[in-house]
Amino acid sequence: MNISILKQVLKDAWRGFKLNYLSSRRDGYGYIHPTATVLQPCCCNKVNTYLYEHTTLSGNTRIINSKGKFILKKYSIAAAGLTAICQNHDFFRVGTYPGNPNWGKVEIIEDVIVDEHVWIGANVTLCPGTHIGRGCMVAAGAVCVKSKKYPPYTVIGGNPAKVIKYRFTLEEQIEHEKLIYPEEERLDPKFLKEIYEETNSLIHKK
Repeated sequence: MNISILKQVLKDAWRGFKLNYLSSRRDGYGYIHPTATVLQPCCCNKVNTYLYEHTTLSGNTRIINSKGKFILKKYSIAAAGLTAICQNHDFFRVGTYPGNPNWGKVEIIEDVIVDEHVWIGANVTLCPGTHIGRGCMVAAGAVCVKSKKYPPYTVIGGNPAKVIKYRFTLEEQIEHEKLIYPEEERLDPKFLKEIYEETNSLIHKK
């Protein structure tokens, strides 16, 4: 057998072993709660992956986090095909380009954080530095970036993803917080009011 073909076969076999056995083991995570579910295949750097109570990562998840952290807070679920990127190259450095000897060095490291009770639709991409607020719903195929605000209880979609509308009125958000969270975990009603008015004004300008 040709040596290069043999190397590729061995490489593919090792990759399959990692995806179908090593990745299914629950040891090695930065944190994984006993109630968290990880459906295979799931490719990530476990030590920088944090999965809290009743979270779910569905199949074909890819988390690029050899440097930055991916944090999925309690009761949040990602449908199949999630891509989360916690690091990137510095595209704007003069004198560098893809294939340059220095291109392989990761220059930008930014955590991706998904707060509590979030639903992430199929084939969503979370770019470096993205922070999805509590109770959000992210539409299938959305590409979320850190330059956009994703406040609590909003519906997000598009590329780049933007706030489409609110799930609840302000009064409903406050009531929902009382029903779901103990007092010490509730978001401040003043904060909810400020961000609600700010975000609604931007939505209505479109």
